[in-house]
Amino acid sequence: MRHVVDALYRFKAEEKENLSNFIEIENSEVDSEEAPVVKFTIQSDPISLVGVNGCQATDMLAYVKNLFESLNDKFPCEENIKTLDSLKTAIHWQNERTRDRSFRGVEGTNQK
Repeated sequence: MRHVVDALYRFKAEEKENLSNFIEIENSEVDSEEAPVVKFTIQSDPISLVGVNGCQATDMLAYVKNLFESLNDKFPCEENIKTLDSLKTAIHWQNERTRDRSFRGVEGTNQK
C-alpha cells in the first residue's frame, strides 16, 4: 500500500470518516508508475451558512501528519519525528484558535 493511501486510512481512524470523502487519491496502486495525486476539497464558507462542503485546513494538516507517521513507521528517523512534532504543534494551535473563537462567539462566522 502506498503511504498516501495508508495516511487516508489513518485519517479515517481518527474519527474523520465523514471528512474523508473530501480527500481523493488518484494513481494509488502500488505497482503504478504514475505518481499518486492527492486532492482536497476545501470548505468554501462557514459551516453555519453552507453546511459541510469540504475539509478544513486543519484536516489537511492531520492528513499530512498521518502521511509522515506512515513514512516514519517504514523509514524511522529523527527528521520525521521532528516534522511530526511540528505538525502536532500546528494542529494544537489551530484547535486553540477554534476554542478561542467559540468562546468569543465568532466561530462559524466571517468575523474577526
